[in-house]
Amino acid sequence: MNLDDLAEKAKKENIIAIMISMSMVDGNVHENEMLYILKLGFSMGLGEDEITNISMNKKTTPFIPSSEHDRMTILYYLIFLIKVDGEISKEEKDMMHHFGLKLGFNHLMVANIISVVQANMGRKLPSDAILKEVRKYLN
Repeated sequence: MNLDDLAEKAKKENIIAIMISMSMVDGNVHENEMLYILKLGFSMGLGEDEITNISMNKKTTPFIPSSEHDRMTILYYLIFLIKVDGEISKEEKDMMHHFGLKLGFNHLMVANIISVVQANMGRKLPSDAILKEVRKYLN
């Protein structure tokens, strides 16, 4: 395994660690949240054992990537994670704001995205709904 492969694997593990942190914030990891995280990990080429190890490693501190593309990708994954269990708790909203700010996104943009997700709870999120909110804050 070369250095680029290790960096790519660390990036994937970091994304899963962030998702696990979000799913645990309200004290109740919903079955749909765990399934979402597993599917996401599998789609990135991680195995179930690797995902389980990440979830059991409480010492892991997620890092924020410098690439805007990577940061936006994480934001999108978080958005769909908070929607998957059918409700957004206060703790999840707070954590979305926390990660949104750490990812370098405007507080109001994150609040607007949460509102859009809540307005579409129980139904499919329109494919351009989040993009419309993000575009308002692009320079």
